[in-house]
This record gives sequence, structure tokens and C-alpha cells, in this order.
Amino acid sequence: MIAYSDLFLVAGSLFIGSFLTASSQAWPNWSEILNGRSRCSECGHGLTIAELVPVISFVRQKGQCRHCKAAIWPGHPIGEILALLIALAAVITTNGATTWLAVGLGWVLLFGALVDARTHLLPDFVTLGLIPLGLGASYLTGGGAGLIGATLGVIIGYASLAGLAWAYKNFRGRDGIGMGDAKLLAAGGAWCGAYALPWIVAIGAGGTLVFVAILALLGRNVTGQTAMPFGPGLALGIFIAYLINQFPFAPGI
Repeated sequence: MIAYSDLFLVAGSLFIGSFLTASSQAWPNWSEILNGRSRCSECGHGLTIAELVPVISFVRQKGQCRHCKAAIWPGHPIGEILALLIALAAVITTNGATTWLAVGLGWVLLFGALVDARTHLLPDFVTLGLIPLGLGASYLTGGGAGLIGATLGVIIGYASLAGLAWAYKNFRGRDGIGMGDAKLLAAGGAWCGAYALPWIVAIGAGGTLVFVAILALLGRNVTGQTAMPFGPGLALGIFIAYLINQFPFAPGI
């Protein structure tokens, strides 16, 4: 039986997604979100309630501002739909307080992924902020053993990608992996444990390769020198690994 709290999460997810995408587009200039009404980023036109309806307003306006006809960032409907999918996945696979933990984790990861996709940067308050929250969640659900596994996950997760970034820079003479990715993998270790790290990286790499393939099919010139954000793929891997860890037959993948 679906709880009322689950219905609340699903019903509100599109609006949360709208807020997350607007915030990710404004980051790091929070004043654009906290001060005044929502406006078109190009002409400054104040948006009406009808223009703020998630997904539907984007479709009705054909992806353009009704005032100046400037293209609306496609991240808006994508982020809104992803926020809904996160809520649905959490409601279907988890119960009780764990559902709220899963949805909260997923939405924070979504914000970080959207920022990384736009700027190739991961905000510290997302990556570093998720670490103590993940350690706390691991302790609440797994006790002392869960906390130990999560702590090892933080250490191994950060050290592995940080070491790989150091080796890549020394051999290739340029940055290949950002420290934000290392911090995000450390956060994944805090939420999912050390055993989940290889799966997180594998899912992250697979998701990134699928994204590159889509770009190539769309005619984008993608080469070995093209910078691709790894954060969205890692975020997907962390969320999936966390949900799988909640299954009774998978106490630690």
C-alpha cells in the first residue's frame, strides 16, 4: 500500500525539480533565486504562473520564452522529469524513512549533476556536504559496522580517484579528472559503503559513454580532447547503488 508521504513526494517532485534546475542554472549566484520572482535569463521578463508549470509550460511554449523567443535551457524539463523519476524509483524500492533518505540523496545528486553538466564543476556543499550525511545515514541503518564500511568507502573513494587524477596529470601533462569527482565518489562511499565503489564507477563510466554516443549521433564533434563531465555519471551510479543496497538480498554490493 502506498503511503500518503510517498504520494506527497511523487506529486511534489516536478516542482522540486523545477527549483533544482533553476538553482543549478543560477549557481553560484544564489541571489537570482532568492531575490524576486522568476524571470527569463535573456530578457528579464517576469514569468507568470502558467509559464512556471513544470514540463507542460516548456512544451506549450515550444522551448522558447513567450516574450523574447529566446531558447529555454533544455535542462529545465530534463531536470524536472529526472526529479520525478528519482521519487518514483525511491518509492518503488524503499519504505518508510529510507524513502525520504533516498529521495533527498537523489535530488541533491541531481542538483550537483546539473551544475557539473553546465559548468564542469561540482559544488563543495554537495560533495563534501553529502559525506557526513551519508556517514550518519549508514550508522542509522547499519550501526557500527555500517559506519565502518562507510568510513572506508569515503577514504578509498577519494584516494582512488585522486590518485588516478594525479597519475593522469603526470603522464599526460594535463588534468583529466577533477577533485570534485573524487569528493563525489567519497560521498558515494559514505552512503553506499566501500564494496559499492566499483559498481558506482562502472555505472558512471557507462552512463558517460552513453552520453558521448548520443552526442555523436546528434552530430556533435566528440574527440579524445573533448572535456566531458563525469559527475552526472557518478551521481547516477551512487543513486542506483544506494537503492540496490536497500534490497534484503544485497546488504552490501
